[in-house]
Amino acid sequence: MKHSSKMKLVVSAILFAVISQVNAQGMVDGFFAKKGEANISLSYSSSTFDSFYVGTNKVDGVPAHNEITQSIYNLYVNYGITDKLTAIVNLPYIAAEGNGVADPINGTTEQSGLQDLSLALKYSLYEQQLSHGSMTYFTALTGAYAFDYEPTGILSLGNGANSIDGKIGMHYKNNCGFFGTIAVGYTVRGEAKNNLNLGDGSNFDAPNSANTMFKLGYASSKIYFDAWYDSQSTSNKGVDIGGAGFFGNFPETRVNYSRVGANVYVPLTSIIGLNAGVGTTVDGRNIGNSTTYTGGIILSLGK
Repeated sequence: MKHSSKMKLVVSAILFAVISQVNAQGMVDGFFAKKGEANISLSYSSSTFDSFYVGTNKVDGVPAHNEITQSIYNLYVNYGITDKLTAIVNLPYIAAEGNGVADPINGTTEQSGLQDLSLALKYSLYEQQLSHGSMTYFTALTGAYAFDYEPTGILSLGNGANSIDGKIGMHYKNNCGFFGTIAVGYTVRGEAKNNLNLGDGSNFDAPNSANTMFKLGYASSKIYFDAWYDSQSTSNKGVDIGGAGFFGNFPETRVNYSRVGANVYVPLTSIIGLNAGVGTTVDGRNIGNSTTYTGGIILSLGK
């Protein structure tokens, strides 16, 4: 198989890795689209969970809602501006429903809508050729715009704050198809609207966070698979649900997590392929203890 064809397959395959993470940091890895190539992922993800991290304590039964079901419809597109520069767009639509009483803060049992529109530029700083493969050093900058959803509640689609994320990483692939990627970054978040005029009525300050991603996998002309680890750690200025300084100001909570997962992709033709994936939370803070299952279709277009 020609190098360009193999790279097109691999670039297409990695798109669905972001689906179980509806945030900007899951958008970036070490593969690059070739100049003029576009890859489009349309997917559906589902999760149901009945345990929750209140602060760092995992409790059975989600506060107020008992059990939460989430459905995520995601559009992900990348385009090779040059061989070294890839542009990325990610847009999720989320529907969440609780199986209990109404949220005591915002009075709802369900929420749905567009979450955050994320735009990223990823640049290959240097590619080192090795006797058994290659190593690529890369950087990325991502901006996320939060749509006008309600940010104050456990069912909220996100924290409602615009953000900028910077990332650096390195990606190794050997001549047999195996690869590994590691990337670290930092996210700076803005204010979230205090739609319910809680506290003194001022807007909320969403905490900044550091993030890490690690991935191992294999890609050939017939199959792609990977296993990944993703973590986030927020700054100390945030609050815990039910803790000191908490009055329903959910955008200001410290949301930490460690997640693991796996993906598989099979091309049907040179243009269309199918994917499946799973991701689960293994540790967290002020977040649901969820497992997410994903399936979708990937289109590869270009020269």
